[in-house]
Amino acid sequence: MFVSRRLSIQEVNNLLSESFVRIFGNIVEHFPAAAIGVLKHRPFDSTEALVRAINDFLDSMKPSDLEEILHRYPDIFNTLINNRLLILEKKDGAQLTMTEKRRLNELNSQYKEKFGFPFIMGYKSNDVFAVFSEIISRLQNNREREVEIAVKEVKNIVNIRIHDLVQDKQNVGQC
Repeated sequence: MFVSRRLSIQEVNNLLSESFVRIFGNIVEHFPAAAIGVLKHRPFDSTEALVRAINDFLDSMKPSDLEEILHRYPDIFNTLINNRLLILEKKDGAQLTMTEKRRLNELNSQYKEKFGFPFIMGYKSNDVFAVFSEIISRLQNNREREVEIAVKEVKNIVNIRIHDLVQDKQNVGQC
């Protein structure tokens, strides 16, 4: 559901259950069960309390269910590379070379082959070297460790998405 402005935590708490699930049903990628799972924790006293509730919900899940969630995330690098929409750039503002795009595509493919789910990075960065470094580093992990890191990245995305929808108490009136 599209929200035209950020909601206050009071508005979030007063939403009908169906509206809450429509608005927050994609906080965890294509997984409305997370929104449904935290409904019983209302009222939330802050935006951070809502973030914690979603994170606690994720922490309560079985590892196999968490892996299922990781499969729901899009393969963003493959999409961007193949559609020539790659927004990553070098620190000097230059675009990636074809060699760099090919290398990123290779690393992304290696990651998916090794772990079975797409590379998830839960913070906004358009620095290509940070992305290269992150993928190379994470390729060294075993599956258990990488699932743990990928879930942490999902939690970072949850935090960003919730803060995009809900205003913090201290920011009320500044939106």
